[in-house]
Amino acid sequence: MFVLLYQSLPLLDGEVKVPGLAAAVFIDRDDQGTPLISGSNRRDVAFAIGYLHAQDRFFQMDLNRRNSAGELSELVGGMALEHDKRQRKHRFRQVARKSVEQATAEQKALLNAYARGVNQGINDLGQKPFEYMLLGVEPELWKPEDTFLTVFSMYMDLNDNEVKLDNLKGYLSRVTSPVVIDFLSPLKTRWDSPMQPGVLPDVPTPGPELVNLRNNDTSLYSKLSGTLTEDQMIGSNNWAVSGALTAHGGAIVQDDMHLSHRVPTIWYRASLNYPHPKNPQEKINVTGVTLPGTPLVVVGSNSHVAWGFTNTAGDWVDLVELEILNNQYMTNEGSKPLENWTETINVKGQDPVKVNYTGTHWGPVIDSAYDNTQYALRWTAHSPEATNVNLVNLELVENVEEGMAVANSSGIPPQNFTAGDRHGNIGWTVAGQIPNRSGIDSTYPLPWQKADENWLGWLAPEEYPKVYNPGSHQVWTANARIVSGEDYNKMGNGGYALGPRQMQIRDALLALDSADEQAMLDIALDYRAVYMDNWRRLILETLTPAVKEGNLARQRFYDYVDNWSGKASVDDVGYRLVREFNDALKLKIVSALGRYFLALSSEAKSNVDDGYMQKLNHETEMVWRLLDERPMNWLSPEYENWDELLVETVDEVIADLGGIEKLATSTWGERNTADIRHPLSNAIPVFGKLLNMPAVPLNGDVWMPRAQRASQGASERMVVAPGRESDAIFHMPGGQSGHPLSPFFRTGYMDWVDGKQSPFLPGKVSHTLMLKP
Repeated sequence: MFVLLYQSLPLLDGEVKVPGLAAAVFIDRDDQGTPLISGSNRRDVAFAIGYLHAQDRFFQMDLNRRNSAGELSELVGGMALEHDKRQRKHRFRQVARKSVEQATAEQKALLNAYARGVNQGINDLGQKPFEYMLLGVEPELWKPEDTFLTVFSMYMDLNDNEVKLDNLKGYLSRVTSPVVIDFLSPLKTRWDSPMQPGVLPDVPTPGPELVNLRNNDTSLYSKLSGTLTEDQMIGSNNWAVSGALTAHGGAIVQDDMHLSHRVPTIWYRASLNYPHPKNPQEKINVTGVTLPGTPLVVVGSNSHVAWGFTNTAGDWVDLVELEILNNQYMTNEGSKPLENWTETINVKGQDPVKVNYTGTHWGPVIDSAYDNTQYALRWTAHSPEATNVNLVNLELVENVEEGMAVANSSGIPPQNFTAGDRHGNIGWTVAGQIPNRSGIDSTYPLPWQKADENWLGWLAPEEYPKVYNPGSHQVWTANARIVSGEDYNKMGNGGYALGPRQMQIRDALLALDSADEQAMLDIALDYRAVYMDNWRRLILETLTPAVKEGNLARQRFYDYVDNWSGKASVDDVGYRLVREFNDALKLKIVSALGRYFLALSSEAKSNVDDGYMQKLNHETEMVWRLLDERPMNWLSPEYENWDELLVETVDEVIADLGGIEKLATSTWGERNTADIRHPLSNAIPVFGKLLNMPAVPLNGDVWMPRAQRASQGASERMVVAPGRESDAIFHMPGGQSGHPLSPFFRTGYMDWVDGKQSPFLPGKVSHTLMLKP
């Protein structure tokens, strides 16, 4: 087995003859495995990128295309069947083919060159990648459409394809009033920090005539089944400072894309060098990260402009409430027949499985998660024209305004695009296609009568939200709301992150008199517990001398919390206790509310987890309003007052951690330990753990710039001033190669853990591979 594993290592040196190149392509790698790819044109460079991706990351690419297409069962068997069933309703392989058909001739040539490079790279391995040896299957050739399937996997990560917010607000609209829902899921929070200020209305706390948990017997609230859902918007950070704040007069861009961790990492570093297509005497030099499965530099710098992305959390997915009778659904043009189709799912080791689906002209039919209502699901990702490879044009832009124009025309999951150029200009806009909406509140399911008018094609680029060279000399995003007024109406609300992380970034930026790369890195690595201090104060106020008297465990709990470091530090017990209290108290409150609102409907499903209210947006603001005001009608009748609930929660946290004897060792690092795994590591006895990254404690948490959970966090970190890339900083939680015997399997990992400065550009050449025609 070791010999076969060794034979599947990528080629690092020598010459390889390949068909279809215009001229030789040189691949110089440094000791981190970061390649500088030099070719005579962009197509040849795309071929080389595909070659490298296949040699280092083919299994990852295969999982991504199969993930969105609903074809994982063919690779791993029945364990993926339910996932594939859910995915097939989107028909992403069909959409991907249409996206390829709609591409320009040059873009098709780029996709074809990349696919040929991938297939050449996998064929040139001495043995198929080890994952296929373990699974006993053969790798399948890469097709141009598979690049778009890879992008659709990113849509799945970045958009709410389950439409959780709309689904839940739809149910609530059938059992309670809009004023109650606005309180449960407020747009305005105390942590708002938009770049575009705007006045939002305050939402009153509904009185007992609208909501009264105490009208029910205490038995309704017994044995709550609520399961904690970690804040889903661990999201991403980016910002830019203008030349007015830098010694050299150029802008600096910082970008952290926070995503789920895995082995190998999501991104693949690369530096590209090729002649400018319109001026061959000029060289294009672009450095950043590519997404295996695509030929594009996703974020990076071309020496003129640097750019980065964070998820917008805008509203790109809708539900349409259907009226169905006798296989017909109602539209403004009368009844139409439902579309019926069958998908055949190939399952490794089993007979194929046939699954029936129904759809409408808005999208596939899905069921409410809470009752018997049926919806059509409408998603930008379902439209072939919403996905393209226009992002490649960022490599050629020479200033921020040009970059923003490219971003507006690109076909990716809509992202906050933050950029800065060497002349000192900065800007923000949206990259990706924006539906042209009518202004209806689409955080609720849309009545079928209004669905068509709510989505009239696509927003024109000149109408996109934009911020360019603001007077503050900074732009910032962190998945919370950043626009107001008319621009908010254009973007909508797809589930904005709670604002503490974005606010902490904004405040740190506004405090700067000057900026350099180290100052930007310091903000990115900031793990001060500004938000959690609210919960700490609540604990200290709750544990009064009378409450602590005669209870040593509560006194010990109080002392740890009182003497915390004020940071999400790996060795801090106080922070851990505050965090556990936050989780437990919020879950108890929302689970009681969940049970209450489910009981209001005779048609509610019986298998709904009581913690479902966590699927609302900004429900934490609602929880804090309740803790501030302590209205009795919102408190479960199990408790005589709110203090009783709070003290009980402290006692439960102590018990859950193992009692007073265990408090001293209950550090934040014990809970927040890196869990970055290869998808097959659990399937390999003893040696499987060698495929994972080291399980080290991690500083940071969700509501601070250094957003970090055990298996989610900064998938890359970039700090760069365009034109000064030699001073730039880069981090990534793992190495370039997915092969455990590669010298590049774990390179850079500990720099990421420690926040140590590491170079952005490739270093001294250690290996050279030439692809020649």
